[in-house]
Amino acid sequence: MQTIAQGCAAASRIETNELQLLSNLESLNESVAAYKKRVSEISDSDQIKSLERLKQKSPLGLTITTTMDQRKLEIIEIKISMMPQSSGTVMADASQQHQQQNIPHDSSTEPEPADNSIVPAGAVSANSDNTLTRTSTDASDTESSTGIFSDTESSTDASDTESIEPIKAHIFQCQTNYLQLELATSFGCYIRNASFSPTSKNLIINGRDNENHFSLSIWRQGVDGNWLPKGKVKNSDAIFRYQLNQSENTLLSISYDGNITMSTLNNDGRWQEVVVLEHTTANDKSPRVKADFSPLQDKMMSYDPQSGEINVLHEDSGWWTPLTQTKEINHCQQTVPQQVSFEATNHYLLTYQGTTATIWGCSNETNCLEEQKVIECNGQIAGAQLSHDEQHAVIFNEGSQAIFLGCDVDGNWSQIGEICHPQWSMKNDKQPCANRICEATFNASGHFALTRDIDNTVIISGYDANYGAHDNPWTGKTEIQRCAEAKFSASGRKLLARQGSGSFTLWECNSTSDRLVNSQTIKHSGSHKAIFSPSENLLLSYGNESNFACIWGDDEKGNLIEKARVCHQGGVDYAAFNAQEDSVLTRSRDRTVKIQALDSQGRRQEPLVVQHQNSIIDARFSRSGRLAYTISLDDTACILGRNDNGQWMKLAVTNSDADFIRNASFNELENHFLTYGNKMNQKDKHQFGLVQLWGIDDGKWSIKEQIKLNHPVKSAEFSPDGDHLLIHCNDRMFSIAGISEGGTALLWKIPASSAGT
Repeated sequence: MQTIAQGCAAASRIETNELQLLSNLESLNESVAAYKKRVSEISDSDQIKSLERLKQKSPLGLTITTTMDQRKLEIIEIKISMMPQSSGTVMADASQQHQQQNIPHDSSTEPEPADNSIVPAGAVSANSDNTLTRTSTDASDTESSTGIFSDTESSTDASDTESIEPIKAHIFQCQTNYLQLELATSFGCYIRNASFSPTSKNLIINGRDNENHFSLSIWRQGVDGNWLPKGKVKNSDAIFRYQLNQSENTLLSISYDGNITMSTLNNDGRWQEVVVLEHTTANDKSPRVKADFSPLQDKMMSYDPQSGEINVLHEDSGWWTPLTQTKEINHCQQTVPQQVSFEATNHYLLTYQGTTATIWGCSNETNCLEEQKVIECNGQIAGAQLSHDEQHAVIFNEGSQAIFLGCDVDGNWSQIGEICHPQWSMKNDKQPCANRICEATFNASGHFALTRDIDNTVIISGYDANYGAHDNPWTGKTEIQRCAEAKFSASGRKLLARQGSGSFTLWECNSTSDRLVNSQTIKHSGSHKAIFSPSENLLLSYGNESNFACIWGDDEKGNLIEKARVCHQGGVDYAAFNAQEDSVLTRSRDRTVKIQALDSQGRRQEPLVVQHQNSIIDARFSRSGRLAYTISLDDTACILGRNDNGQWMKLAVTNSDADFIRNASFNELENHFLTYGNKMNQKDKHQFGLVQLWGIDDGKWSIKEQIKLNHPVKSAEFSPDGDHLLIHCNDRMFSIAGISEGGTALLWKIPASSAGT
């Protein structure tokens, strides 16, 4: 029984290899054509050098026959030997080849983002210096897979090991063997981005395969832990946005040419295209097509700003079908920069064109998009917004009028009120000009809204609990003059307005009485920003013109008072609460980061001060709020935490030999910390990028792994579950013919034994 199972698995791998071989041959033909075109444009001597380099880099068993006639180099035949060789001999020969050949890379131009080659986990363990292999078939598509890497499940049996081709170029070198490489995949030209899905089950890599093809590859981890290719979305133009739905069984992607592609998982666990919506873009500067899943995830809505076309697709048992439109929909592009132009919704859709606004109902029962309410306005409509619960709407014209609508329990929409701003505003030269509304926002409950005009007058409006039979239920509550910024808290229970520099007013939004109550004003000279704490019980104000951040809280008598200050020598450009609200982190232009801890009564304790030698790039709390980090241009990062007494302290200081640390992060369990960066000196071609991974041993942070790469690191991140590390890098370009070496994504497994450290 076991023999049969093994035979079936081997047959399945062979079938997968056959499909991969056909795909790779297609890529090979495209790469050869691109090479022949480019190489014909350079000098005879450079053509000869390119040919020598191409043959030296080609794997054993690959024969390239060429001819040169009238200053045109052509590849006329490619033969791949099927003679078996032992993996040990292949590795030894490849090592010798690499020692003999060192190809320089030099270009200040970085290629745009690209996917094709795969290395099973067992491939790297065979290399004694823990170096990933890269092979090429031609100079134009060096990293395209052409049958060189296996596209099957990772395996350690002899047949799979023998299929791995020789090492051609070092991509990375590890200091220790702490991590296990599970996947390496490359694009011929570049990788735009690589990311995990929210559940960590899917890996999505977006890039450019060659001159004419862009693609988005999806990988998924099998039950045996191996990462397998599960599908690819191909396009003739770059894919600039992609998104999985919450169930992670539908993938939405949008390309620059306006095409929207939806792919779903089939019964075999592979992705397949099910819907393609084609749009036409006028040029690169045209507004991009928008598309998104609805909050309930049962619909997808797309909007083409150029044509005004809107499409709504409904999901039913895994199928996505368009809703029938009883009338043609034309939606005007938003003319107000502060207002969101288009958002996918659940039950209703608000559109406008000229002086007419329409509310459409999305009916799942009839599979129709039906007209619910038509509103005629006195002037051209400049913007419109639905509330979060889709029970209220506001429409404002290019003048000073805002119309509010409400939906009753039967789904009928009607006008419930009207708010008018001043018709005129004053220019800087004291000359009057026509005023207009530029922003409208509802709070979370939909019972209050704010509208702001270009003269920075904000009107707060909402329901009137005591309105009469002949009154409008929606009325104005208060007017705020010279309001630089106004916002509702996340819960919608509070409203905060900034009036000029250093003056903030806070209201309570009482949904029971529909009134704004407990208005309080705080003064903090030089501050320009105020934020709510997670519970919204505290406020934090700071600014570039102030030498301190101020923490505000309740005095248990309903009064908002200053609880503590965090002082700096320079302005404060960033401040934040931790999740527990017992600490505040501040970052200053004086090259210091401070963490101010508060006791249970909100009183300040002795702060932690982190002094850097150069400007600070970033400083943040971890998600749990129990740790924090700093990154500086002095090429150091600090891990911060608390001792047994609750005092914040430095736990570790990282110091890399990279010239610049780009970013840093903790994993989900916060038992690992990574930094990544690159050398600033582009003439240094050796080990360009660096990724450092730190972990905890016996309660102390120490370096676990250091990965040096010969390519610039574009990003390094943990998977959402914290079990994997993903590195994405793009090579520079050849100085000859501008031929790109491609981009590579490396996926590493973090040891399970460290998960609970």
